[in-house]
Amino acid sequence: MKNSLDTQLYEERFGFKERNSSFWFYVVLLAVLVLFTTIVGYFSFCFYGVTVSGDSMKQTLFSGENLLMRYTDDLYKADYGDIIIVSVEGYDEFVGTDTKFLIKRLIAKEGDKVRCSYGQVEVWYAGDDKWTSLDEPYAYYPNELAKYGYSFSEYTVGEGEIFFLGDNRTNSLDSRYKEPYGSRLDCLYKEEDIYGVVPQWAVDHQKILNVLFFRGSMETGNE
Repeated sequence: MKNSLDTQLYEERFGFKERNSSFWFYVVLLAVLVLFTTIVGYFSFCFYGVTVSGDSMKQTLFSGENLLMRYTDDLYKADYGDIIIVSVEGYDEFVGTDTKFLIKRLIAKEGDKVRCSYGQVEVWYAGDDKWTSLDEPYAYYPNELAKYGYSFSEYTVGEGEIFFLGDNRTNSLDSRYKEPYGSRLDCLYKEEDIYGVVPQWAVDHQKILNVLFFRGSMETGNE
């Protein structure tokens, strides 16, 4: 039989372990809550919800899908191949329309040259000495005939300009086309018009991210 001393020691040790376990449980719980709050706060401050409208990014994006966009700033810039949100509200071709933003893919920047023959887009990057054929698994054509018929002439991207395309190449206007003015090669949109970037991970995991972080939305025209 346990004597009273043994019983007392057992109760003290058991009580200590119980209190210690409870303490670490609350510490871990608090750490998880702080981490979750920090992540949600970061996403709320740096990201915003966008809703795709139209088919110009098919098969990458579809009309009605909700995505997270990362605001661009001095530290976070759009890079080649990024899916970008372009603010076009101040341009004449969109006055009187509901379109305030476009969603496209960034192909070339200031000083680059770009061209396309039979569905193959090529870029001569500023400072380079050759044409680079783009590997574009995201580019969509309804059939081989449509791909073979898709071409545009060489163009040098001017100061502060950007050149973008929709992934659905035969159903998307490129940067040069400004309805109703037709093709105006002397007037592209500007790098400063890039409002945000949709990271690839936001495309790949959009359903999960929508549940956790999606707040509000702005509709992106998809001409």
